Amino acid sequence: MSKLTLIITALLSYLWLSISIPVFAEVPVLFKDLSETHWAKPYIDPLSSSEIINGYPDGTFKPLANVKINEFITMTVKALGYRFESMSSDWAKPYIDKAIELGLILDREFTSYTANINREQMASIIVNAVALSEPRPSSTMDLYVRNETKDYYLVSDYYKQNIIDSFKYGIITGYADHTFKPKNFSNRAEASTVISKFLNKSQRKPFVKTYAKYAVVPTWYTDDAGNDLLMQTTLYAPLYNGKPVNEVVEFAELLGKVHDLGKGYIAYSYNPISQMIGSSGYASKSDKEYMYSLSPYEFMQQLANYGDISISVDLNSIGNKYGPYSFSMTKRIAIAEKYPQYSAYIIERYGDQLKPMFQFFFGAEYDKAWNLIVKGLNHKGNVVREGVTINGRTFDIVYSDEQCAFTVSIKP
Repeated sequence: MSKLTLIITALLSYLWLSISIPVFAEVPVLFKDLSETHWAKPYIDPLSSSEIINGYPDGTFKPLANVKINEFITMTVKALGYRFESMSSDWAKPYIDKAIELGLILDREFTSYTANINREQMASIIVNAVALSEPRPSSTMDLYVRNETKDYYLVSDYYKQNIIDSFKYGIITGYADHTFKPKNFSNRAEASTVISKFLNKSQRKPFVKTYAKYAVVPTWYTDDAGNDLLMQTTLYAPLYNGKPVNEVVEFAELLGKVHDLGKGYIAYSYNPISQMIGSSGYASKSDKEYMYSLSPYEFMQQLANYGDISISVDLNSIGNKYGPYSFSMTKRIAIAEKYPQYSAYIIERYGDQLKPMFQFFFGAEYDKAWNLIVKGLNHKGNVVREGVTINGRTFDIVYSDEQCAFTVSIKP
């Protein structure tokens, strides 16, 4: 498990495999039944020249012919760079075995590999192939896809997430009438287009929702070699009561603007699996870099000595009275010995970062919440809890001589 993901999203990690995808030269190939103006010709020719898909001995391509499950699996595995020679009468078996090994399909997922493939099956296979080398898109877009797809209810439960991710990757999407037609069979022209979009990201048209706010945010992943990789992920405003909660995206953008403004340093990222934005505050950037250099076990051992603040935004609890924004400030003993008023340390280190957040939440009334935080940070004694409403938001704070924690709701 990545130590960075431990830091940012409280022991939640997202593992993904790294695999190289070949790029093939586009060499024109002519088929008797494929005119120069055929819509799929730009997709078919490069795949044919690279022997990912073949024509027939009579010089035809048969673009409208149905594709078998074993044929599409073979095309996909070949697009990943593999070539096999079958030692049995089943020419597709090596490719099917490799697809199972790579996680493109499940063993015994299909009762017959020679059956015609439908759109939901094709989408699932190709999305699993894409996910080998590309992180899954933001899960905050899922509701938008479901709401926009009239026949989403017809999609088999097993394939639903991959259908949604297919929209988000921009590989297999819906029709102009907002249907997906998951049970429809796919033909050779359509299959070629799907494989071509898999290989060429520039051909994709990812699903977008223009009225919803979104931002590009940092996301940590760990590859199969254990290397930590910083990626950029699109975070869409989550839906609540049928409407996008744009303020969550605006808060993520604010974190990006203020996280390194003060003497302290607030590292932050978004985890699309847990649907959480997480931040950790350190007294300095050098402290943060030291913590990130440790193993996960060492990090957990040192957290009490270096971690000052934890900030999270739980997109699963948008409408929660006590969320989705959560803050926790640990009162470290070594710091308390130097700063009898613990608020003095927090303001000195993080004031330039925290005050813009409070202004974001509470506007002109931010000082009411700020004064409660100062009170909680300086408190010494038993646990105290207070709940108030400021600027239309529920502000719930719990403090003791060990920590000060509070939650903030969205604004109605």
